[in-house]
Amino acid sequence: MRRRRQLPYQVEIKRDEQQREVRIFSDAGRILRPLIVVENLNKIKTFKGGNYIFTSLLDKGVIEFIGTEEEEDCCTAWGIRFLLEDIAGRQSMKVLYQAQKHSQQAIGFSITNPNIRVDTLFHQMHYPQRPLFRTMISDCLGKPRYPFGHNAVLPKPELFNGQNAIVAVNVHLGYNQEDSLVMKRASLERGMFRSEHIRSYKTEVDNKELTDKRRKSEDSITFGKIQSKIGRVDSLDDDGFPFIGSNMQSGDIMIGKCAESGTDHSVKLKHTERGMVQKVVLSSNDEGKNFAVVRTFLSQFKVLFLIL
Repeated sequence: MRRRRQLPYQVEIKRDEQQREVRIFSDAGRILRPLIVVENLNKIKTFKGGNYIFTSLLDKGVIEFIGTEEEEDCCTAWGIRFLLEDIAGRQSMKVLYQAQKHSQQAIGFSITNPNIRVDTLFHQMHYPQRPLFRTMISDCLGKPRYPFGHNAVLPKPELFNGQNAIVAVNVHLGYNQEDSLVMKRASLERGMFRSEHIRSYKTEVDNKELTDKRRKSEDSITFGKIQSKIGRVDSLDDDGFPFIGSNMQSGDIMIGKCAESGTDHSVKLKHTERGMVQKVVLSSNDEGKNFAVVRTFLSQFKVLFLIL
């Protein structure tokens, strides 16, 4: 109706399906944004090369004013890849790093049963917050649309991702400042942007006695004691599994394991890995093979060079 000039171009109409309301805004002083109507792109070719005033483009329906309430309903993203800003103009390594690292660390609740699941790797934010603006993803993870017991449908829990930060863009000193960030130390100490890095280590195990009697005595593995040849095993029990709550550092053996011949096949931490043992699981798969899983977690927080 507005494009056909049946309504003034400054009138804003908002349809709220959840509240079952139709809101009409016509007061003065509102901020309106002129946008080109995508459906009328063919009309732009006819206006090319001519001299037209702005009001004539409004009358022809080429340009339309959109208010702040209507912007929420406009379609601006058509897929997951559009959630990352300016993909076409940024370097590919920065886009991949943001998708693999930054996006994962901002996840508040990726699963609803983290205490019983054993995943290879996942991140979880300590203090996720409710977003300021309602999106389609927040509707799927946030509060239920209906109260408890409506049509025998149980309400969904409040599961949110990310944190709301107060950001100021300004010129600070101005010397050698390009991509730096200045953050408040008190906010970081209170737990802002703190996440939990959880990793699981899995290997197949089988309780069999060693058959090779010719192995050397110095090649034997004694769990529960410090060994420097194959790695540190001071955090392992006699059965080859670490204690719950053990602080594992780089070079430590996570799961002690050896073959029937006495060859060591232990699972060892890499030089960049560390964490605290949270759970040890012993189970078997569909084929009847036994396996062991050790889950570790590490609390991570942002370390900045310049902190107020």
